[in-house]
Amino acid sequence: MKYGINLTWNDLQKDPGALALVRQYLPAMEMLANQAPGAARIAIRTAQSYAPQMFPAEQVNALDKALKEYGKTRPMDEADAAKVEKYRAMQTARKTETHPERAVRYDAFHPGQVWLDTNGNLIQAHAGAVYYEDGAYYWYGENKEYTDGKNPIWTWGIRMYRSTDLYNWEDLGLIAEPDLTNLDGNLFPEKYVDRPHILHCAATGKYVMWVKISSAESCFTILQADKLTGPYTVVTEDYYPLGNSVGDFDMIVAEDGKAYLYVDTTPKRVAGFALAEDYCSVTKEVTSQYENLTPPFCREGVTLFAHGDEKYLITSGTTGYTPNQSDAAVSDSWEAPFVSVGDPHVNDDTMSSFNSQISQVFRVPGKDVYIAIADRWMPDNMLDGKEADAIRRVVASHYDAAHYQATPEEEQALAARPDIERCNTNRSTYVWLPLTFRDGKPEIVWHDTWKWEDFA
Repeated sequence: MKYGINLTWNDLQKDPGALALVRQYLPAMEMLANQAPGAARIAIRTAQSYAPQMFPAEQVNALDKALKEYGKTRPMDEADAAKVEKYRAMQTARKTETHPERAVRYDAFHPGQVWLDTNGNLIQAHAGAVYYEDGAYYWYGENKEYTDGKNPIWTWGIRMYRSTDLYNWEDLGLIAEPDLTNLDGNLFPEKYVDRPHILHCAATGKYVMWVKISSAESCFTILQADKLTGPYTVVTEDYYPLGNSVGDFDMIVAEDGKAYLYVDTTPKRVAGFALAEDYCSVTKEVTSQYENLTPPFCREGVTLFAHGDEKYLITSGTTGYTPNQSDAAVSDSWEAPFVSVGDPHVNDDTMSSFNSQISQVFRVPGKDVYIAIADRWMPDNMLDGKEADAIRRVVASHYDAAHYQATPEEEQALAARPDIERCNTNRSTYVWLPLTFRDGKPEIVWHDTWKWEDFA
């Protein structure tokens, strides 16, 4: 288990050493669990948010530090030791294979189709982004090469590729390695490492990478490097901006050099924060939108970009790996609320963002060309409009049965889908499509094949 204040009182019963630390640093937690048995099932962090006077921040922070140190130093049991040894052996044996017989020279995008790197291997840069520097494009994202939905591996580090034309990509390897020394570490292969984003900080000269840690942690890990291609090292683990638990996010640097983080938080909304000068923390909340929504209508898959004087925010709904409709919103400032202008996917009969989820809108430098970069997480389980509508009603009915109904057969169909929890994502494909504008609204139209030069 992850040692720290995301543990519950019930979790602590499994480890006498951790339990003793809580009794030492935060005796009020045991008192609360005895008085209200339901409290034994909630995390210490959550209990503090409900009763801050009962759980002073100084005591909670001291407990968090003590529990994390305890987690690092406690002896591993036999099963954990075997797991670490297995992963270390995998890392030692890991090498880049070349398959010249499979290599393809691309001259266009083919959304949703298999995309190979220059070695003939599947590109592994999921939920990622493209960065332009010194005449070259760098595409980075989650490395899912070992994620088959059966083993517990979620992400094996962050991988990067280089291109000069946006079509053909050379594998540069891992720019952030998995942490194989600490089962509690946020970069351990079984942790839910998602959606990396990199900014270059002019004030420090550093490249700053934020990654989201999903599941119970719901926090950020922040890394830095001296150059874009890494290696990146951890600066901060378990970061909660102004105390907020976090989900999907994006970051952007404005023309004046100020940087912003937009993230879906708990309670569900999309909050905007100003980043500190070194881009390694936030200083204040600047805006909030999409408040008080429930699944599947609350937002995730946060993506930011600007066009002219307008700022844009694209988000997806909340249905896990099952794709759903996107929503675009516009504002005239990164510090003002965004207003929805609807789904940007034009003539999308699938009601599922063309069976994909956007992670970045990339502007080709020097051109008025925008590319919506998305993942098709489950290419073997494509939705049509009827299925997407049924899934939306099934999920919504759990929160608002008065307005959304679903049949037992539709409930069973959703439960049987393979993309509800862990699934095989190492063969997920990519959907790159042109994004254009009509009357200030972004539009994404399907193309089986297209070239970005045709839109320049």
